[in-house]
Amino acid sequence: MNIGVKSIKSCKPYQLILEFSNGEERAIDLEGILNKGKFSELRDPKVFCSARISFDTVEWSNGLDICPEYLFDHSRPIAVLR
Repeated sequence: MNIGVKSIKSCKPYQLILEFSNGEERAIDLEGILNKGKFSELRDPKVFCSARISFDTVEWSNGLDICPEYLFDHSRPIAVLR
């Protein structure tokens, strides 16, 4: 699957709401990976919420990024009320 992140809709400590290139909005909680190596730097809420779009994925101010396929596969769809 070739999927990219188009936008970050919300940022709370350790949680992101992302819009993907296929039009889906999905929520992901990344707290589970924040005890692994350099990802522990993202425990600082200020650093975590520095998330921005870089190319087709999420990148933080400390230079870390996560591939968009991981973000998609480990997130859950958000029900859209219309």
